[in-house]
Amino acid sequence: MRPFPIVILCAGIGLPALADTNVRAVTLSTAGLAMIEAQASLSGDGLVLPVRRTDIDDFLKSLRLSGGGNAVPMLTLTGPGGLEDSFATLPFDADALQNLRELMTAMTGAPVTAARRGIDVQGRIMGVRDVPCATDGQQGCIALALRTSAGQIRQILLDDALELTFSDAADSAAVDRGLDALRAAGQGQMLDVQLSMTAPDATLDAQDISLAWLQSAPVWKTAWRAEHGPDRMVLTGWAVVENATGHDWRDVDLTLATGAVQALQVQLYDRQQGARKLADTAPPALMASAAMERSVAFESAYDTAPVAMDDGDSFSRFTLTTPVTLNAGDMISLPFLRETLEDARLTIYRGGTDAQHPMIAVVVENPLPLRLPAGVMTLYEDGRGHAGDAMIPELAPGASETVDFARDTAVSLREDVAQIETVQSARIVDGVLIAEERLEQRTTYRIEGAAQGARQLTIAHPLRQGWTIQTEGGISGLDDMRFTVDVPEGAMMSHNVVEYRQTQRRVALLDLDTDSLNYWSDRVDEGDTQALLAQMQDLRAQEASLQRDITGLKDTETTLIADQERLVGLIVQLGDDSATTQDRRARVDAIDDAIESGRTEIAAASERLDAIRSDLRALVLNAD
Repeated sequence: MRPFPIVILCAGIGLPALADTNVRAVTLSTAGLAMIEAQASLSGDGLVLPVRRTDIDDFLKSLRLSGGGNAVPMLTLTGPGGLEDSFATLPFDADALQNLRELMTAMTGAPVTAARRGIDVQGRIMGVRDVPCATDGQQGCIALALRTSAGQIRQILLDDALELTFSDAADSAAVDRGLDALRAAGQGQMLDVQLSMTAPDATLDAQDISLAWLQSAPVWKTAWRAEHGPDRMVLTGWAVVENATGHDWRDVDLTLATGAVQALQVQLYDRQQGARKLADTAPPALMASAAMERSVAFESAYDTAPVAMDDGDSFSRFTLTTPVTLNAGDMISLPFLRETLEDARLTIYRGGTDAQHPMIAVVVENPLPLRLPAGVMTLYEDGRGHAGDAMIPELAPGASETVDFARDTAVSLREDVAQIETVQSARIVDGVLIAEERLEQRTTYRIEGAAQGARQLTIAHPLRQGWTIQTEGGISGLDDMRFTVDVPEGAMMSHNVVEYRQTQRRVALLDLDTDSLNYWSDRVDEGDTQALLAQMQDLRAQEASLQRDITGLKDTETTLIADQERLVGLIVQLGDDSATTQDRRARVDAIDDAIESGRTEIAAASERLDAIRSDLRALVLNAD
C-alpha cells in the first residue's frame, strides 16, 4: 500500500530565534512538551538564549549540554525580582531614572561635571531647588547646586542646554545598571539567558556545543482516515502539528512521540520562601539539587563545578570551592554533583490502588555517604529522548526509592479480593468460649499482557500490620512485598497473593442467643465443645418456648381483666337484678376462675424457666 505523507500545520508565534544557534531536531510529545535540540558555537564571550517567560521553568529543569571539554557550564539570567532587587542596591529608585530632579536629589554628594555652552563646572551635588525663571511666564525652573573643589557654591539651571557627567565610574555604572534593569523589565515576555563556560585555565576557545531542553507545546493530534475496500479496511492516521515553540524550524528532524509519560510542572524560577523558626544562628543552607544523571547513551562532555561535601546530624552540605560572582537580581544555574547509578528500571504495579495499568519506574539508590538532595528528575532515553519526569525525595546514605515516570498502557490489571474465616481451635474456660481463628485474604491480580512484547512485571503487594504473607517468592521491603511475574506477549494470566492473620475471640456463652449458638456450632469442630453447644441450643430452645408460653398467658390475662372490668362497669351502671345482669355476674365469676388458672400456669412455667436457666448455667460453668 502506498504510504500517505504527514501533513504538518505550522503556526509560528513571531518570537525571536535563538541567537547564534541552529535548531536541528524537535520532538513533540502528547504530554504537552517539546524537546528542542540545537547546535551553537560557544566562545569565551558566551551565548545568549532568548527564552519565553512561560517556558523558563521547563528550561531550567531540563537543559542538557554536550561539548565544552572540561569547562563548567553556567546559566545567568535576571531573577523574578530582578527590578526590585537591582534597585535595592542602587542609591536611587526606578522612578528617579525618569525624573532628573529626583535623580539629582538621590545622588547628593556625587561628583559631576556640568557643561553649558563650552563652559565646564566640576563639583559635588548639594541638591536642587526651585528658582525664578529668567523668561517671563515660564514656570517650573530648577537649579542644581554644586560645591566646587575650591569651596565655591554654584547654581546651574537644569535646562536643555546643560550636560551632566558623573565623574565617579561607580556612579556611572550604577546608572547603567538601573537602565539595564528597566530595559530587562520592559521586555516582559522574554528572558535573555546567558550561557557561559568556565574553563579550569580561565581560557576557552570557540567550539561547537549541542543543547537540548524541554518547553511547553500544544499536543499534536491524530486524524484517522478509514477507507473500506472490497474485502478490507485501510486505516490511515494524519498528524496535525502546530509549531508554537517560538523558534523557526529549518530542515529539522521532527519526531512525534506518544505515550503516558509523566510531565511535572515545577517552579524553579519564581521565588519560594520556606517557613523557618527564628533562631540565634542561621542553620546551614542546602544548595538546590541539579538533576541526577544515569549512565545513558548521551554522555555529558562537560565537567561539574568542584564542591566540598560534608554531612551533619540533620543536613548535608555542598559548598562551591570556586568563587561565584552574581549581581543582585540575577540567577545562576550550574551542575554540581554527578554519580553513576545502576539502570534499575522496572515495570511495577502497586497493589491496593485499583489502577488499570502498571507504572514504569526506576529505583534510585543513594551511593553517597551523605544525604542526596530532593528534586525533580527529567529522564532521557537513548533513541527516544524525553522519557518522563519524576520527583526524588531526600535520600539518606544507602537509601533507595522507586519513583514512577510513565505508565505502561499496553498492560492491564485487575484486583479481586476474597476473605475466608476459619476457627482452628476452641475451648471453654470459666464460661467463656475462647476461639482461635485464622483470617485469610486472597488477592488475585488478573493480568492482560501487552499485545506486542513480553514484560517482566513487578507486583508490589502492600504489607499490612498484623498480617503474614503466605505466598512464597517475594522480596520484602519497608511497605510492600514484591513479586516478579513474567508476562508473555498477549498472555491472560493471574498471580495470587495469600496473607493471613491469627486472632483470638472470647465469647461469654451465657450471653449467646439461639442464632449465635447456631453460628458457633457450625464453625467449631471439637467434639466436646460441639456437644456442649448442642445441649445449650436445646436448653435455649426450651427457654424460648417457655418464654413464648408465658408471654401468651400474660396477654390472655390482660384480655380477661379488661373484659371483667367492662362487665363490672355495666352491672354498676344498670343497678338492677335482671336476668341479663345475673348472667353478667356469672361471667365475671367465670373470668375470675380463668384468671386464677392462668396465673397458676404462669407460675409453673416460670418455675420451669428458672430450672432451665439454672441447668444452662450449671452446664456452662461445669464445662471446664
